[in-house]
Amino acid sequence: MKTYTGANSGSQIEPVLWNARESIWIISPWVGSSYAKQLAVLSQKGIEVRIVTSNVEYNGESLEIFKAAENPNLMLMVLDQDKAAFIHSKIYIADKSHAISGSANLTFSGLNKNVESISIAESKDEVQQIETDFMRIWMNFERKRMSNEELSNGTSYSIKNALSLSINYGDIDHSNIKDKELV
Repeated sequence: MKTYTGANSGSQIEPVLWNARESIWIISPWVGSSYAKQLAVLSQKGIEVRIVTSNVEYNGESLEIFKAAENPNLMLMVLDQDKAAFIHSKIYIADKSHAISGSANLTFSGLNKNVESISIAESKDEVQQIETDFMRIWMNFERKRMSNEELSNGTSYSIKNALSLSINYGDIDHSNIKDKELV
């Protein structure tokens, strides 16, 4: 595992995200609107984009961007602090071959101005561990995410055509897991 600490963590994170060819999975409590636009465009080009974020005022414009880009490649999980939890983790995975975790939010300040600390996976096992962490969060909160009614109250929105994961972690038949991947 390689680490990076500094005021330009975007120099490590952005090339991984914007060079993805198959998938981008992100957990970030705050998502800047310029990054939301880039992710929406990538999803429209056929790249699977999964995002876990929080229902906070800052994300209002970004959630509207995601709603406007509605397509089956864009999967959004918005968590409400009162209903589920405040998601504070930051994870970035691209093409199941690159993974980064740490303190940097997907915002201009988080990637360019704030002094952040991130860990960059260098081996397949390290990437798979971060993928496992992502999926554990995704599956744990699948049932607790905001409903369409809650999301349509004007502060945020759901992605109606999202291919939401319908498996709950406790329901997984462990005989179907090979090399830490669901098959």
